[in-house]
Amino acid sequence: MNPGPPGNPILPPEDDSGPAPDAGPFPSVPPVNTTTLPTPPTAQPLALTDFIDAETLQEIQDSFASFARLQTLITDPAGQAITTPTDVRARAASDSLLGHLVETEQDPQGKIHAPITVAGQVLGEIVVRPNQIAPDEGLPDTERDQLHELCGRLGLDPAETQELLVAAENAYSAKVGASVQFLNLTANSIAQLCYEQYQNRQRLRELRVLYEMSTLLSAQSELQHILDTAATAIAKVMDVKAVVIRLLRNQRSSQPELEARAVFGIDRHFADKGKTLVNKSELTRKALRGEMVYIEDMTTDPRSFYPHESRRAGITSMLSTGLISQDQGIGTIQLFTAQPRRFSGFEESLVRAIAQLLATAIRHTKLDAERRRSRALTRQVTLARGVQQRMLPKRPPHIEGIDISATYVPSQELGGDFYDFINLGGSTGIAVGDAVGKGVAASLLMAGVRASLRAYAHDLYDLDVVVSRVNSALYRDTLDNEFATLWYGTIDHASRRLTYCNAGHEPALLLRGDRIIPLDAGGMVVGVLEDATFTKGVIDLKPGDTVLLYSDGLTDAMDPDDDRFGRERVDAVLEEIATLPAEAGIDRVLLRVDKHRIARRANDDTTVVVIRVTG
Repeated sequence: MNPGPPGNPILPPEDDSGPAPDAGPFPSVPPVNTTTLPTPPTAQPLALTDFIDAETLQEIQDSFASFARLQTLITDPAGQAITTPTDVRARAASDSLLGHLVETEQDPQGKIHAPITVAGQVLGEIVVRPNQIAPDEGLPDTERDQLHELCGRLGLDPAETQELLVAAENAYSAKVGASVQFLNLTANSIAQLCYEQYQNRQRLRELRVLYEMSTLLSAQSELQHILDTAATAIAKVMDVKAVVIRLLRNQRSSQPELEARAVFGIDRHFADKGKTLVNKSELTRKALRGEMVYIEDMTTDPRSFYPHESRRAGITSMLSTGLISQDQGIGTIQLFTAQPRRFSGFEESLVRAIAQLLATAIRHTKLDAERRRSRALTRQVTLARGVQQRMLPKRPPHIEGIDISATYVPSQELGGDFYDFINLGGSTGIAVGDAVGKGVAASLLMAGVRASLRAYAHDLYDLDVVVSRVNSALYRDTLDNEFATLWYGTIDHASRRLTYCNAGHEPALLLRGDRIIPLDAGGMVVGVLEDATFTKGVIDLKPGDTVLLYSDGLTDAMDPDDDRFGRERVDAVLEEIATLPAEAGIDRVLLRVDKHRIARRANDDTTVVVIRVTG
């Protein structure tokens, strides 16, 4: 706040030097129009300087002291001075100078004007006409006569009397300067109150608009409904002809572009005119950075890509800014007017606030959609996991003299590993497989391999032919990068002969005495070559033999130092379980691999089957 008029001299620093005019015995005056503000229990006590700075208080005090000729001081409720005592002498000199300046700056009618200006607009002014003293009149007669009488009593000569009269006239003129100072302080105080009211009204309007916008947007759940509702509401609250909301697409490509998703007030053809390529438009890039972009006349401005189309669409001015979400531009809002229009600073700030509100609504809507998709996918995965679990045998087969146990530990909700037991009458089929990949795709591929294996295992006798048919079926029904490994064998119940075929899987390990025999006869993985050939292996099981079948999730298990569990540790744990029941043997295998991983999560599915010949 500047309390003085233009050209007001800078006042010297004020102190308490010099005597102050005696105010005389005045009775205390009760406060007028006092408003008591409630103080929250936890808030600090309010102070006068929370509302008016100390410099302004000092100027008010000094101006009032000069104007009223009364000793003045502003204090806090405890009586402690907020301002410093007015330097009366310095103030009088300044007021005297100002009084002379005022005489030269008056309008032709002798009036002094103190404008009341708010936000750059003059709302009114305080106009006064000082009671000036004409040069030929000097002081009023009564004061002049009293001074002459006093000079006579004091025995002053004419020169000294004239000097005293000049000093009196200067003092009289000083009152005019003090009055002007106080006048401008009053005008500025009124302007300050008006401006605060103006700001409060603007903030109230902004809050009301944002509340209405948020209420409208929160009632919508679909993204397109939100955009259409926002475009209509923005046109209404901003009083513009048209609104276009664009969202960024192909953001990660080399040619990202803005797509018109909501259009209000103009033909859709105009909004879709050409592609708004981000890399080709500096104005678009500015808007996406959150800057305010303004074009006063779209029909003549060289930055406008389609001036003729703008003229046909009946639009002139354009204001645009970005939709910013998490510091990234996701789109823009464009406001169009039919007539040339300059948007005020408040309108620009309101558009920014609306853009931020809309960007937040868009982000929340997308997150909600993603959550809904995630929940739907989770439900589907849960159902698929249940189906996959039901595909696994509920219990191992019962074969006289042979103890069998198996387990499957997926690394995710769905996995690509499987094991199966197939009742073939006088024999039992045992399979362990691993489909490439993880998750849903791997689980579907696994289901296909299992279904094919069961279908051909019941119709064909030779294992190499069974695996060959599974390979051909998988090759026909899958892509080039979809394949599986498979170890399949049958145990004859009477002879205990194990016939097997290994199609690219980890070979089964037979522990006989102190010797480990890999059962690896077979061929390549299934699903890669349609005409791949496979061989079979045969071995007769003996009492005391232990066979370990597993997937690569066992050998590939990593410790915190990225050290694989590996084949040597598999051989070692196989020797540990040689005398254990099959189920206890599986527990030991899992214990060893968990101890190796420590707290590291499994990075692949793990399947383990233990076959122990007991008699």
